[in-house]
Amino acid sequence: MENTDKEKFESLWRDFVALVKGKLITTANKQMLSTPLANLILNDAKASWGSEYDINGKWLSKLTEVEPDKAALIRAVLLDDMTFTNVETNKPFPSYYNYIVPTAGAIAGLVVSACVGATKLIQGVSAIVPAVLLYPAVKAYGKQRDDMNRDKDIEAYIHQLEKYKNSIVSILS
Repeated sequence: MENTDKEKFESLWRDFVALVKGKLITTANKQMLSTPLANLILNDAKASWGSEYDINGKWLSKLTEVEPDKAALIRAVLLDDMTFTNVETNKPFPSYYNYIVPTAGAIAGLVVSACVGATKLIQGVSAIVPAVLLYPAVKAYGKQRDDMNRDKDIEAYIHQLEKYKNSIVSILS
């Protein structure tokens, strides 16, 4: 196979991976991403390799005309073999931490102010201020942690596609 066919495949593959990643990100922003859901997304995207109306399918059809044996192997990898395996995901940040940590801060503020003999007003302020400050901080931390875990999961799925690319490139070489 000519080097240009390999380069064309790599170009199409980059677009394919970008499509899959985009769909994974969009879906993960709406709901919890799981391996079965990721495989549904992948199956939807990989259908482009079997459709003669899509640029990916056209490339594979042209390859079939020139190199039918290689094209059959590539078609099998793309349409039959390519699937995601389970990714070990981290549990989402528990939402009850949004309330436990500020409550603990409020209690600590109240206890400290009571121990130093502060007035009731100062004790109230010492309880309210840590709670008010801690709630958005804990909520932001939880969101950041969940976003980071979601991004790790998506990258783990995308990384799994590399072995299929390598298989196809070796067939084309």
